[in-house]
Formats: sequence, C-alpha cells, structure tokens
Amino acid sequence: MLCIKKPSVASAFDELIPKILKDGDIVETEFGERTKEIRNTIIQITNPKLKKVPEKYPLGKMAVEEYTKNLLYGSNNTFSYDYHERLFKYPYANEKINQINYIIEKLNQQKNSRRAVAITWNPKIDIDISRDERGSVPCLQLLQFLIRDDNLYMTVVFRSNDALIAFVANALGLISLGELVAEKTNTKLKEYVHHSISMHVYIDRDRDYIKKYFPECLEYIK
Repeated sequence: MLCIKKPSVASAFDELIPKILKDGDIVETEFGERTKEIRNTIIQITNPKLKKVPEKYPLGKMAVEEYTKNLLYGSNNTFSYDYHERLFKYPYANEKINQINYIIEKLNQQKNSRRAVAITWNPKIDIDISRDERGSVPCLQLLQFLIRDDNLYMTVVFRSNDALIAFVANALGLISLGELVAEKTNTKLKEYVHHSISMHVYIDRDRDYIKKYFPECLEYIK
C-alpha cells in the first residue's frame, strides 16, 4: 500500500513513478506484459486547482486537454465505452442515466448526503467484454462527492491505473469534472483523492519513456 499527500497532481506524479519502479512488485499481466505494481495506492491532492501538467509526463499537455474535453463533453471513439457516456449517459435498459446531474441535484437537496455516487461498470455489458482477452472495460469504477463545511471533497476509485501514461490525464480530467460539480453546487473543490487498486508501470513497453524521464530508476527494472 502506498499513500501520497501532495498539493498538486504534478508533485504527486513526480513522487509516484520512482516509488513504483523502486518498490513495486513485478507482475505479469494477463496479456503477458511485465509491470511494476503497488496495490492500493491512495493519492490525496490538497490543492486541486493547481493543474499544471508535470514536465516528466510523457504524453504532454495536449493529451490532458483532449482527455478532459472527451470526459466532459464526449468523443467519437469506437471503444465499447467511454467515461463521458458512463457518467452522463449510463446505459440501463432503454434509458440513459445522467449520473452527474443526479449528483448535483442530490447535493443541492441535501448537502450532507453520502449518496452522491456515480459508477461506470455495467455488468450486462462489461462482464462479456471482460471475457475477451483484449476487451476494453472501464478502469475508473466509482466517484463519490461529499460536501463538508461548504467545501466539496471528491474521491475516485480505479480498479487499474497506468501510473506513467494514464494517471495524470485521469486525475486532471476528473478534477475538472469535480470543479464542474463544485460550480453547480456553489462549493469549492477542496480535495481530490485518487485510489487505484492496481497502480502500475509497464516496464518493457514504456522503457524508453522511463529512460528519458526517470533515468535514475532504470536500475530497478532490469
């Protein structure tokens, strides 16, 4: 288990990657790729308005901006899911459920509610897809919002998170979503907590990125 408390996603990222590469367990994925993994990584961001993209993030600022836009407004991708659809248009029977609208309405009705929750996993869809070795199912599983002392606290849970390639875009995009909820509930996003059950780095696939941005960690991934 790893707990990181930092003011920003950028400062958390700079600590996270070396920690995984140094202390993580080598785990081969079901697809035969080697990773370094730490189970149950909890990252607490105490000043989420600091949204600078880390200089060492391999995909850069434009990737974060594109991810955020797709999360908030949707995209034209052809995957079996996208997070915008699952959060704003969750498929259930013949309905499309806007879970973010529900969260906003719930918090405006009862600011102390513990029921301002959204999910992404859809058993009817994702169980069958998951049986396919290369099927794409949501990594983000759960979002919950709490209002305490007129501040908004946001917690997200990932079943799996690529620390080097995905974490920064995930976290900064979700913080933007949290800011949207804060605006609609007349609160301020005070804290963002990111819990990944499997936080990992692909040590063969992304070796060139590691060599470029974290060369001091190469000794840990022989």
